[in-house]
Amino acid sequence: MNKILGEIGLTKTEIKIYLTLLKLGQSTTTNIIKKAGIHASKVYEFLDRLIQKGLVSYVIKANKKYFQATEPEALIEFIKEKRRKLDGQEKEIKGLLPELAELQKEAKKERVEANIYEGLKGIKSVYEKILKTLKPGQRQYIIGAPRIANEKVEGFLLDWHKRRIKKGIKCKYIYDANVKDYGKIREKMKFTEVKYLPPKMISPVWIEIFEDHIATGYISKETTMFFLIKNKEIAKTYLDYFSLMWKIAKK
Repeated sequence: MNKILGEIGLTKTEIKIYLTLLKLGQSTTTNIIKKAGIHASKVYEFLDRLIQKGLVSYVIKANKKYFQATEPEALIEFIKEKRRKLDGQEKEIKGLLPELAELQKEAKKERVEANIYEGLKGIKSVYEKILKTLKPGQRQYIIGAPRIANEKVEGFLLDWHKRRIKKGIKCKYIYDANVKDYGKIREKMKFTEVKYLPPKMISPVWIEIFEDHIATGYISKETTMFFLIKNKEIAKTYLDYFSLMWKIAKK
């Protein structure tokens, strides 16, 4: 009971007082302090909070205040009121989003964002970010595609490519020469161009370039990770590197 009351926004002391008043009925602060086991100096502060929340009321008898818990159904109204306030706050925040985004834009211009994603779940997270970031007509660029990477996540990648194509995102692959079997599958896909690196250029590392992002992937039997960088200038440099590699790669 205490847990759910806490989750809807009551403090531990408020819960103690509220439950005590439900058991006692009308009561003075002296009795509340004794039964709830709370500090005397704080009782009026927390009673006032509960009154503001509509969970406690009081009457005056012979110049003395007697407090009592309102009907338990008042908790539902308390939750509804919180929801109404949150809905109003959500609308206000949505109205502020363009202004807040503009404030953040200046700080992001020159900033280099870097993150590390580990494990197969990390790799999948990066690919989902690619789908989310790129818009229809934009292009993703890949340099290198180790065989072990395709073997480990081919099922996920085939589904991912279906979603990529459905969104209208284009893709240029420069595959390692020893994974032409996977490359041939990609060649048949819509919005997809494939070339291959020279036979001796085989590496466990590959590079994904999309918009202002560069993701460097590494995979082995023991380790799987992506290093993701976001910076427009760095991404442009990598794209220039891709263009050079594309010229020397073979179909």
